[in-house]
Amino acid sequence: MAESVRLVGFTRLDRLGLAVLGLFSAASVAGFASFGLNPQLLARFPSSAWFYAPAFQIFARGHVAIAFLVLAYSLTARVGARWLPALLVAGGVSLGAELLGTATGFPFGGYRYTPLLGYRVAGLVPFLIPFSWFMMAFPSYVLARHAARGRLARWMLGAILLTTWDLTLDPAMSSLTSYWVWESAGPWYGMPLVNLVGWLATSLVIMAGFDAVRAGSLADRIPTRLMAAYYATVLALSVAMTLAAGYWWAVLATLAILLVVWKGGRT
Repeated sequence: MAESVRLVGFTRLDRLGLAVLGLFSAASVAGFASFGLNPQLLARFPSSAWFYAPAFQIFARGHVAIAFLVLAYSLTARVGARWLPALLVAGGVSLGAELLGTATGFPFGGYRYTPLLGYRVAGLVPFLIPFSWFMMAFPSYVLARHAARGRLARWMLGAILLTTWDLTLDPAMSSLTSYWVWESAGPWYGMPLVNLVGWLATSLVIMAGFDAVRAGSLADRIPTRLMAAYYATVLALSVAMTLAAGYWWAVLATLAILLVVWKGGRT
């Protein structure tokens, strides 16, 4: 059964899930571009004010939840529950790194999460954060296995794809909104550059961890085009937010890296 699903590529539920995620993201961006960037509009449309504040919580938490569920379906439909060790790897590594980072400033730099993302483990890291790492780490792993040859090359490419997400994610979530706050402002739209080093290192450990639990054989049964579409759909939220705000370098850097990866994978 799993093999037959793999052969057809996208299932109807795959397409439905991606459509729901895309529409949810579009609604989030529309709200941000209108009221988030132009708060004076709230005075002109007072009926919208009651929804504006809780919307920041609803859309961010909802985006992670929907994205994770869409990925969980796509994986389960093809490999059953055998992807769960990979979830534990990504969740454990990322939670450990984030707890260390929020407590000590290593390896990402000093930062703290605000209450907008909900319950925080040990009062530091939102419960949703490990799931958000996994929902982009595993697609990056699948894409890297398709595009690169050799274990180290695949780890590095997967880590680069995952870290590329943060080029727009961090400006969108810490500069344009306030889901987390940096202790000291850095040059990348308020983010210190050491954060990218921390992301790359954490991502490398996650990619190696996937191999350690033999996730490669599972990843090879997931259609590459599906993971590319999923990666792009998740990425679109932060790209659209930074584009709406005129954060051109964040968008251009993201697209440039992905273009290089795409061209490299075709050679």
